[in-house]
Amino acid sequence: MLLNSLMFWMMITEAGICLLLSLPYGQWISHAVISFLAKNLKYTPANMVATVVLSVVSILFLSDVMTVYKHHSSDEVLSDGMRIRLLTAQRDMYITGFCLFLFLLLRLVYIALATNLRLEKNLEAMKKQAEGAAAGYKSLLAENETFKKQTEKIHQLLGDEEGEDKKKKVDALARLVQENADLEEKVKTSDEKLQKAENQVAAVTKQAEGQSSAFMKLMDEKNESDKHLETAKTQEVEIKRQREQIAKLSEERDSLKTQIQDYDFMFAEAKKKAE
Repeated sequence: MLLNSLMFWMMITEAGICLLLSLPYGQWISHAVISFLAKNLKYTPANMVATVVLSVVSILFLSDVMTVYKHHSSDEVLSDGMRIRLLTAQRDMYITGFCLFLFLLLRLVYIALATNLRLEKNLEAMKKQAEGAAAGYKSLLAENETFKKQTEKIHQLLGDEEGEDKKKKVDALARLVQENADLEEKVKTSDEKLQKAENQVAAVTKQAEGQSSAFMKLMDEKNESDKHLETAKTQEVEIKRQREQIAKLSEERDSLKTQIQDYDFMFAEAKKKAE
């Protein structure tokens, strides 16, 4: 019973997945799920689990088919119990058959979608390569047109001259044109280097400004600390002076106490003599 219930719910789940895949909207969700599965579950135990499930469902389907065939091919009159067993076997055969069919259908859809996504990615890469090649071809065409215009200008400058002089002048002009192109390329490279150097100088200047502001902040904190230190030193000197005054006053107090004791003693002696 448990196995039959599992087969039934498996069939319901597969039917629900097929229904979701056949909906006209939400295709990007299925594509995202297929991409995730194709990327992360290619060489994982999930493949083995799917193969095991397929094998188990196939075995159950074949077992149910054999049971149904055995009961149908029998010429004996079936009892009520055998009829119930036949109906149960037919029900299980239909369930496992639909499970097997939907499982294979989902596997086929998964393979087709994964292949389609991979081909779309390859097509995008090929389009980018083709665009790059087209851009390079256009650049070559532009260079060819420029070269043709330069050649026409050279022939216009030479006019109707012929012979060795014309060939020498053509070579000289071609060399000058090539040198001009080289100089233009060097100027372009120098401009790029200059721009890069200016960017580096700007970055260094910005960094120096930041460090200068940080240094000024540290100097302000140092001056404030020096002020606090000077105040602490002044307070320490004042405390030391007050301690000296307190010690001096303590000595005077002790001296006065001694004098008072002497006076008391003398007063007591004088009082005894008077008596």
